[in-house]
Amino acid sequence: MERIFNVLVAGRDKQELVALERILRDRTDLTVKTRLASNGHFDPLHDIHVLPDLIILCLSDVWESELQQFSERSPSSRPPVIVVTNTGDETQVMRHAMRAGARDFYTRPVNTDLLIEAVNLVANEKFDQSSSSGPLLTAVVNAKGGSGATLLAANLAHVLAKEGRQKVALIDMDLQFGTLGLYLDLQPTMGIIEVLEYAHGLDAVSLKAYMTEHESGVFMLAATQNSVVLPREIDLEKLSDLINTLQSTFDHVIVDLPRQIDAVTMTVLERADNVVITTQQSLTHLRDTIRLKSILRDELGINDNRMLVVVNRYDSNDAITLADINKMLSDSPVSTIPNDYKRVTENINLGIPLYKQSRHSAITKAVIKLATRLSNRDISADKSGVFSRMFGHFQKDRGLDA
Repeated sequence: MERIFNVLVAGRDKQELVALERILRDRTDLTVKTRLASNGHFDPLHDIHVLPDLIILCLSDVWESELQQFSERSPSSRPPVIVVTNTGDETQVMRHAMRAGARDFYTRPVNTDLLIEAVNLVANEKFDQSSSSGPLLTAVVNAKGGSGATLLAANLAHVLAKEGRQKVALIDMDLQFGTLGLYLDLQPTMGIIEVLEYAHGLDAVSLKAYMTEHESGVFMLAATQNSVVLPREIDLEKLSDLINTLQSTFDHVIVDLPRQIDAVTMTVLERADNVVITTQQSLTHLRDTIRLKSILRDELGINDNRMLVVVNRYDSNDAITLADINKMLSDSPVSTIPNDYKRVTENINLGIPLYKQSRHSAITKAVIKLATRLSNRDISADKSGVFSRMFGHFQKDRGLDA
């Protein structure tokens, strides 16, 4: 599995940025980009929605404003920072750098050996955290109705269980019109409303008793057909307790969310490690995608690094190209699921998951690739498509391509 660690070198001296970029590229295997601050903004991350894993901030003569702008960012939108400054009043600059959360502090001329050591330390911390990460919660939601969130949620859960050998919970949070069970041919007899009544005292055994198990090992929780529940009737404290129990019981929790923003969906979204937004190749879909991402980011405080846009029913011959989509979404992370009407229809009508139905089809491979990215919390492509290697050997062979 390829290790992806993005370093941004930002400052107002172009020659310095180029020199540091060259040094880091030559002596590390990290992805390095530069940003020349010449537009009047003091915040080095202004208008950057996909945050780097590390920023090397080369301060200028307006260092106080640069550090002040950076320190005013919320913790979730402030990546680790290494500060480079001129010799001078080091004590004063260091004090401001510490307030901004600086990991290390270097004066010019920079000792490149020490700088590279510091950068590698931050990178290794990220990879260690990724390889030993705890249970994950992934929320899947449509940018526009009918974009395929339920299809994706069901098949992601199935792939994670079958190919990834993970303990997976699949939750349908559409309490009135949920159809998640159809994709796995499951009909729950007890559901989420019943389990919420006893959420405070649930353990793993009692939780599974309320859930419906698929032959793959996926445990599903959904509203039963004879229950009608309004979101305001859900006790949010009990819902939070339920999420805690799910995460202590399963390796990965996949939640299919309805396309609405209310207290229930907000409770799930705020806890999610990954928010998958499904959309399609049309201007109306993409407009709603931009709007939803904006709400999640600006109103709910969900960092762009936690969001992934998935273009479902993707057609490379469509008038709206992937390059157009990337441009419209400001280069936010984008994955694609190819159009395969026949297999998807069979999945829905027969309740046979794509992986079981046609393991080597393009659409199944795309779902496996997406599951790989989500499980690593690292939005990067699995070059070989060998999903099982990521689970079985990622920690042991972390420096190798899978």
